[in-house]
Amino acid sequence: MTQLDYHELQTFWDLAGSQVKMKALEVALSRSLFDVLLEPCSIEEIAHKLAMPSTNIKGWLDLLWSMGCIDKVTDNQYVASALAKRYMTSTSSMDCSQALQFRFQTLRRFTEQFEALLYVSKNNTALSSAMAPLWAKAAKAQIFQEQRAVTVPALDRILGRVLNVTIAEETPLHFLDLGGGHGLVALSLARRFPNSTGVLFDFPETANIAYQNVMAEGLEHRIDVQSGDLNTQSPTGRFDLIWCSSVLHFIEDANGAIKRISALLKPNGFLLILHAEQTAEKKQCEGVLPFYLPMVMKGNYLPKQGEIAALLDQNGLEVIQTEDVIDFPMAPVRLYCGRKTL
Repeated sequence: MTQLDYHELQTFWDLAGSQVKMKALEVALSRSLFDVLLEPCSIEEIAHKLAMPSTNIKGWLDLLWSMGCIDKVTDNQYVASALAKRYMTSTSSMDCSQALQFRFQTLRRFTEQFEALLYVSKNNTALSSAMAPLWAKAAKAQIFQEQRAVTVPALDRILGRVLNVTIAEETPLHFLDLGGGHGLVALSLARRFPNSTGVLFDFPETANIAYQNVMAEGLEHRIDVQSGDLNTQSPTGRFDLIWCSSVLHFIEDANGAIKRISALLKPNGFLLILHAEQTAEKKQCEGVLPFYLPMVMKGNYLPKQGEIAALLDQNGLEVIQTEDVIDFPMAPVRLYCGRKTL
């Protein structure tokens, strides 16, 4: 096929089209279309199962086909694609249907407020305690789905690449999952290091959800669930390994938080901190800002390139490895592996 030339305005025309794509997928998820299409169905069968007239369904299905969500068996018959079966069906252990809808709805609410926020002075206080109930509600379903399908596999890959040569799996270490949400990261760490013990720390509402999951897995004798607001409180204990994912967005004083986190590490202990940051590269900003600008405009912290590395260095942590991570929710993010030197 001949390669087509595109007008320089195509990127902006695509922005308009992306709204239609998002709505098409939202409707598919809300109506459980991909559950219906676990087996091939004709347009008439789909219309009957979804209680819709069949007149406009074909265009909708063809759009979803163009997006890679469904496959065509014949011109009149469709089936969920392998990707949709993996991430968008209720029977899949990797189902992210609710998580995707949550992201769509959250960013849509922000776009509705966008212009008004431009006229509001930035709130220099990241209201972490105010968002605690919302975070807890999301942790029950949407964040759980993302942790299960995306975060935990990314954690396994990161641990394999970054720490495998440093920390053997049989090491009796003590870990901290900071801002642990639903608790799947802490549970994954406990399974990876069978001789370990750990602490999960989050807001009280979320910590309660995590505790229930730790109990359900029978690991309450190894994982202690603690609660508080990291702006003013710290977990109890000293740790060999701390996992900290996107926590600094909700901290009023990033340097103070890193100082407290460093104090929690044992000598030669490791901090794995994953965080979105804004660099000077246009393409990187295009990937980051649509997700994080809502928080920035409300006063939350988005570090510039190099800021996290500087904070780690100022607080006795040697950066021994960094890498860009794209297989992560709300990616791209940057991984910093720091080791306690003081």
